[in-house]
Amino acid sequence: MITTVTNIDYLIPTLRLHLGDIDSASYRYIDDWLRTALVTSVKVMQRWWTNRYLVDSITYDISRSSTGVFSFNEPPIIQDRDERPIILMASILVRGGQLEANSWNVGSWKDAEISVSTIESSRAKQFGYGLDWEELQLYIKPPTKQLFGATRISFSSPNDVE
Repeated sequence: MITTVTNIDYLIPTLRLHLGDIDSASYRYIDDWLRTALVTSVKVMQRWWTNRYLVDSITYDISRSSTGVFSFNEPPIIQDRDERPIILMASILVRGGQLEANSWNVGSWKDAEISVSTIESSRAKQFGYGLDWEELQLYIKPPTKQLFGATRISFSSPNDVE
């Protein structure tokens, strides 16, 4: 887990707001977890943005790649238009982990007096996860599964042989 302060920490309050974790008296997520999600988000997005931002493996600070295309010079390091996709991907990572951790706790039971179900809360979490994914795809297109330098080879059909 990342325990050092990074230059992406300014996005932690925005990520908290997006996740609905706004009660400072009883946060669900500690800053280190959210920082880890934000840094991992930038790492995941490297493929989507063709390495626009780089992550220092020791300090976890974010820097601009010399090959990236930016609409303005630094500062800030992260362009305003890239902040929302980073927040969405971090939210997807946090919610995905939360869904996985809670998957064993989903179920329902009832007896003659009491009925308990956690299925609806699980569906609500999955719904939020899906909304983040859909919104992220509005901002940027996911990378395709193309092979680098692949060429098309045409095969002759049986009808072409004389």
